[in-house]
Amino acid sequence: MTGQQLAWSTLERCRGCHAPRSEWREVLALAPMPLAGQFCVSQEEARGARALPLTWVQCGRCALVQVVEDVDDEMLYLRYNYSSSTVGGLVRHFERFAAVLAERFAWKDDLRVLEIGCNDGVLLRRLPMRWKKVGVDPSDVAAQAKGPEYELISVPFSSRLARELANSGMKFDLVTASNCLAHISDLRDVFEGIIALLAARGELVVEVHDLDALMHLNQWDTIYHEHKAEWSERSLARCLGSLGFGLRQVERLPLHGGLIRAWFTRETEALDFGPVELEDFRPLCTAYERRRETKAYRALAQAVAAGQTIGAYGASGRANVWLNQHPELKFEYVADDSPLRADHFLPVIGTPVVPGERLQSAATDLCLITAWNYAREIRANNPGYPGRWLTAFGED
Repeated sequence: MTGQQLAWSTLERCRGCHAPRSEWREVLALAPMPLAGQFCVSQEEARGARALPLTWVQCGRCALVQVVEDVDDEMLYLRYNYSSSTVGGLVRHFERFAAVLAERFAWKDDLRVLEIGCNDGVLLRRLPMRWKKVGVDPSDVAAQAKGPEYELISVPFSSRLARELANSGMKFDLVTASNCLAHISDLRDVFEGIIALLAARGELVVEVHDLDALMHLNQWDTIYHEHKAEWSERSLARCLGSLGFGLRQVERLPLHGGLIRAWFTRETEALDFGPVELEDFRPLCTAYERRRETKAYRALAQAVAAGQTIGAYGASGRANVWLNQHPELKFEYVADDSPLRADHFLPVIGTPVVPGERLQSAATDLCLITAWNYAREIRANNPGYPGRWLTAFGED
């Protein structure tokens, strides 16, 4: 995807509550970044990729944190390069989530469930076969992975689509959305669509990255254009409550460096919230501004200066952010086990993505675990790596 092909615009209203720009405040601006989910097929394409401004703001009405620069959804999903079933930690998470749902709704044999952003069906294919299962996902990954276990609708979810489904007689007892509410331009439109499709006494359960956990560890590497919104329990309650959803249960899980699982039911009327107190983002901003003062960065810079080689493990969005925010560090490669990303290149900086076994056959002196939320698993799966491990965040 070249810079000329990349379509984006500047956000004019809050994604969650549609408040105007006058009710926002800017909290952080990163150096220009390419799309974190962009993995190029050649180094020439990578060098020609476009870097965009990346600005974080918080809405003063609903407290949602979001990226101002809005990339067209079709650009994000044209070559998505992310298959959930290739990540062991995600598979185990969805196995447990499926078991939770099966137990919670064991009383209803003919449960009708809709998953927004179903990816490769990692959750739907693990739910009881007797349930009526529908997934909505516009990505190429979803289309290629479709199986007989569920119906797939290969378009973005919207209130318009929801009205069409509702008019055809489709209603759902359960609507789920796992790790997709970060990637949607108009969230209020999506929530209004869920209202149209949720049956009486139906439940909505969403899983989102936890803003509080992000800020606790100053995880600026998870801030990128595809993460259009970052959620807190408070912003979830306010955005959904203003449309008549009541927050019934909240769980906090360790996935992705911090995850919120929130359960909602429909209320009789919308909730009215007062003024919101905004978070203190100064520690996060300081951590970003001082990103070249960390132990990991210093070790990598010293190694390069001494003529040693450096590599990374985990071609995630985090890797694209971290490496592009430190372009002066020349990595030999980023190793990754996903076949969708191997033999590709990180945009702008042009770092090659190689199969995971290269970590053994062409070992570097140091390896930065960019997928640091899976650091323990990565080390355990590569006991023969002879170099020194580092992590982008957390303990070295």
